[in-house]
Amino acid sequence: MDKVVTSVLGRLGVLPATGLRDAVRAQMHLHAVLPRLGDLARLDDEARGLVAGMKVGIAFQVLGGPRVVLRFANGGVTAAKEGGANVCLLFPSAAKLNAMFDGQKVTPIPLKGVHRMGDLKKLTRLTDILTRYLKPSDVDMADAGFRAKHVELSLLVGLAATAAIAELEPKGRRIAGHMPSGTMVYDIGGGPKAHVVIDHGKIQACAGAIDDPTTTIEIRDVDLAVALIKGQVDTFAANGAGDIRASGSLTLADEFNTLFDRVGLYLA
Repeated sequence: MDKVVTSVLGRLGVLPATGLRDAVRAQMHLHAVLPRLGDLARLDDEARGLVAGMKVGIAFQVLGGPRVVLRFANGGVTAAKEGGANVCLLFPSAAKLNAMFDGQKVTPIPLKGVHRMGDLKKLTRLTDILTRYLKPSDVDMADAGFRAKHVELSLLVGLAATAAIAELEPKGRRIAGHMPSGTMVYDIGGGPKAHVVIDHGKIQACAGAIDDPTTTIEIRDVDLAVALIKGQVDTFAANGAGDIRASGSLTLADEFNTLFDRVGLYLA
C-alpha cells in the first residue's frame, strides 16, 4: 500500500534514521492508510458491498507501538486508536508491520478472533482494492472517474500522514509546536476536496470542504493533481502560472506544507 507520493511541493530530504523511520511509517500505515477504508467504501461499489455485510471490530497492534481499531458497522468503517475489538492482530515490531504494507509475506500473531475468517477475507479484499487506487495501473488511470478517486484517496493519506510526523519526528514536533491552529482546504478543480483541522499541533484530515477555512490551496484540475502525486510538476512554476494557488493565511500554509513535504520521505 506504499509508494504514495503526496507532497504538494515535492521537495526531497535526507531519510531519517531506520528506527525513527520505521516508527513513523508504522503510525502512518495504521492512522493514515487503513482509515481510508471508510473513504473507499464511499467511493468504490465493490468495497461498499463488502462493508455492507460486516459487523466487526478489527484491531491492528504493534508491540509497544501504535494501535488502530477498524469498526465495520451500518455499511461504514470508522477508525479509532482505542477500544475493544472482535479480532486482534499483533505485530512484533514496526518493521514487521511496515513489511506487510510493502507487500512482503508477514503473518501477524492472532490474539483474538482467529475464527472470524470471513471478516478477515473481506478485509484482505478491501485492502487489495485500496492498493489498486493508491498504486494504480496505466489502464486504471485511463479512466477519468478512477483518476479522481486515486487523487482523493492519495491526498487524504498524505494529509493524515502529517500527524505522525508532527508527533514523532523531532523536526516535525518543532514545526507543529509553533504552527498556528486553523483549517486548510485542498480544492482540486473539477474534482475532490479535502481538509485538515490543526488544533495546537494536532492534525486531523477529512474528506470534503469546510466552511470559512483559514487557508485554501487550489489545484487547477485532477490531471495536475495526478502529475503532482507522481512528482512530475515544477511546483514553483505552477504557482507562478496560477495552476496552484494559496489564499488566506499563508503562514499556516507554509508551516503545514513543510510537514506535508516530508511525507514523501516515509511513504515513497
